Amino acid sequence: MDNNELLLTRKSSRRNQSIFTCTKCKQGKMNPLHQEGEPEYTDIFTCDKCDHTATIPSLVIIFTQFISAIAGGMVSAYLFIQHLSKVLTAFQFNTSDQISSDLSLMAVAALFLCGFGYTLFRAVLGINRRRKYSRKK
Repeated sequence: MDNNELLLTRKSSRRNQSIFTCTKCKQGKMNPLHQEGEPEYTDIFTCDKCDHTATIPSLVIIFTQFISAIAGGMVSAYLFIQHLSKVLTAFQFNTSDQISSDLSLMAVAALFLCGFGYTLFRAVLGINRRRKYSRKK
C-alpha cells in the first residue's frame, strides 16, 4: 500500500444523529469515518447502506473561507485600485517615474484578487455540497 493512500479504518464513535443523507441510494445516512492517525472529527463520510463515500466540508471550513476571501479580496482590491490610479495618472500627465513598479504591483494585486476569488468559489461549492447531502425534512 502506498503512503499516499487514505486508510479508512473504522466508523467514527460519535453517537449523534447524522444530518446528511446519501445521494446515491437516497435512503442511507452519511456517517463520519475515522482515518488512522487522524483526530476523531473528519470531513469524510460514508453511507451506512451502500458504502458511498463523500467529502463534505464542515461549516467552520466554509466560514473561514468566506471570511478570508472577503477580507483578503477587499485589501487586494484596494491595492489594485491604488496602483491603477497611479498608472493612469502617469499616463495622463505623461510621466514615467515609477510606472513599472506600479504596473508590477498592480499585476500582483490582480493575482491575489484571482486567488481570493477562487477561495470564495470553493466556499460556495462547499455550501452547495452540504446542501446536496443535507437531510430533507
